[in-house]
Amino acid sequence: MTAYSAALALCCGAIIASAFPSSYLQDGLFWIPLIAVANLTTLSILPEVDVESPLGPIVIASAAVVYPPAAVTLFACVGALFWREVRGEAPLVMAVFNRAMYGLAGATSAVAVGVVYALVGSGSWQIVPAALVAVVCFDAVNTVLLAVMLVVRRGRSWRQAISESANPFPRFTLNAAVSAMMSLLIVVLVQDVSRWAVVLVAVPFWLSHSAQQSARTAQDRAEELAARVLELEMLNRLSGELLSVHDADDVAPIATKTLDRALDATSVVVDLTGDAASGGVRIDIPGADPAAIVLSADDTARADASGAVIEAAASLIGLTLTRLQVEAELAATERARTALTARILEEATHERSRIAMEVHDDVLPLFAAAQMQIDNADMLIEMNDPARASEVVEKATLGVSDGIRALRDTLESLRQSTIVPGTVSEGVHKLLADLQARTGVRATVTAPDPMPELPFAVELLAYETVRGSLANVEKHAHASSVHVEFRHEGDRLVVLMRDDGRGFDPTKVGMRSHGVALMQQRAELARGRFDITGAPDRGTTVRLEVPTW
Repeated sequence: MTAYSAALALCCGAIIASAFPSSYLQDGLFWIPLIAVANLTTLSILPEVDVESPLGPIVIASAAVVYPPAAVTLFACVGALFWREVRGEAPLVMAVFNRAMYGLAGATSAVAVGVVYALVGSGSWQIVPAALVAVVCFDAVNTVLLAVMLVVRRGRSWRQAISESANPFPRFTLNAAVSAMMSLLIVVLVQDVSRWAVVLVAVPFWLSHSAQQSARTAQDRAEELAARVLELEMLNRLSGELLSVHDADDVAPIATKTLDRALDATSVVVDLTGDAASGGVRIDIPGADPAAIVLSADDTARADASGAVIEAAASLIGLTLTRLQVEAELAATERARTALTARILEEATHERSRIAMEVHDDVLPLFAAAQMQIDNADMLIEMNDPARASEVVEKATLGVSDGIRALRDTLESLRQSTIVPGTVSEGVHKLLADLQARTGVRATVTAPDPMPELPFAVELLAYETVRGSLANVEKHAHASSVHVEFRHEGDRLVVLMRDDGRGFDPTKVGMRSHGVALMQQRAELARGRFDITGAPDRGTTVRLEVPTW
């Protein structure tokens, strides 16, 4: 006990004792320690309904049956002791309030007992109603004073203060009845047997009380452990069922069924759309707003008791919905990438067919004509006409040169139309170098070094977009410089192409051209974006943004 609590008790005792006969002071040596020890002890009266009673008020009520109000006030003020004071946690004002409360409640109980004795006499059986009245009065005064403290110090309303400090009627009745019987027992032992009989009865009573408390604590822990095991089993079952779900429409029925069975609730709704009626308890599902688990108003107590397991179930549902969403996005991305790859390969096939036609229609005729000229030269040589043979050979040489040039152009076109995985940066550098060599346009590129690992379909899309954009620069822009930039932003690849050419208004021209429309279609197939910005005489910027997963 703290020093100020001890000093306060001694001061109260000295002030009050100065007005009492010495016999009361001698009796106080018995009652004051008894009240102090009893007030630190609680008795579990009815464990099944969680009814407990502190023993200090019972002893004070017993003293009120025997002694006048002044003596009871002395015993109560000096003997009042609380665990918070023992641990040094109670401020001085609370220590004063506690002693004033016990002293006033004890005095009121003694006055009420005096009224009972005046009405029914003070014989042997009159102590029964006296003990009951003393207990009820003590509890009533104690409740009122606690309510006053809640109103003054914590700002409660009177209704809230009375509700927090008073026991409900069934519990109050049981508490009063059992407390009155115990008070009556103490009075009988003190008056008819001996004061030491109280101590002798208290020892086994205390041992029994301790055993009961230990057994109850063990039972509570066992029940709590069993409840946690059931909750874990429910969560394990729910997680297993949700793991096998592949359709978001199946999540709500499975989760609702499992929660209904596990919580034994009257109504559990797993609301994935936010349309469920409010009015009950709503637990949000993380990552799936406005989805929530909704319990009816009748299940409020159940929600309070099982709040942690409901929140865990909500997290499992949220993870499942997130998994299904990611799986759907991955499937859509894979389909888009497959479609893009197929489209680009189809275009590549058409390009190779076009090149084959060019070889057949443009290159082969040149070599065939050269071959015919060579045959003619052989005939002229056999006819001993070297002058004409020399002219024919010269024409055949020119035809072969034209054929070689046409074949070289065709092979270069074929080479530029294809790349191998992991070479998109090198391919773009080559495109820019060829553009600069052909047109004199200053071409530069900025790219991460090394380039991040990209799916081949994304590399093809980036390469074809740059190639098509550079072709437009060469044909239409009349630019002096062009710059290509690669960026890797999170899970997306961004390709920017800027030129300082004459520019145009994309809203009027750009998206209607066949080449631009084709680049835009490719980006959309890959679930990306393709944009052109520019203005007359201000150059043009082409932006491609495509996911890389």
